[in-house]
Amino acid sequence: MAYANASVVLHGELDEIFEFILDGRNNKKWRPGVKSAEYPSEEPIGAGAVFLQEMNGPPARTIKADYKIIECDRYKKISFLILNGPYTPVGSFSFEVNDQGISVDFSMEEAGVVNPEREIHFQKVVNDIHNLQEHFERK
Repeated sequence: MAYANASVVLHGELDEIFEFILDGRNNKKWRPGVKSAEYPSEEPIGAGAVFLQEMNGPPARTIKADYKIIECDRYKKISFLILNGPYTPVGSFSFEVNDQGISVDFSMEEAGVVNPEREIHFQKVVNDIHNLQEHFERK
């Protein structure tokens, strides 16, 4: 299994942090590889929501990386499945309130895949979680 994980402690309100991450239209604000992200539905964002996302790929290429939220346990966990692109992992965010603040854990995994290159890519993606610190400190 290809797997990567990263965690960050954020300072702010749990509901604000959770809702910010849940709304994939915010991805451009903290994930530098995201070129665009749209939510083409009028339905509230939760399990079943699909975001249309484009990523910066190799030079002068755009890669589709649409995803579907497959689990939304309010203020505890968000899981999603990448629907297209070169890799189709499952990702998840877990939230925990502790003495330091709000701990957010971001992981990605793709079952049945043993590929060091893919794990390196996943680690780069999950490491973007550290950009959330800057976003919430600026508020």
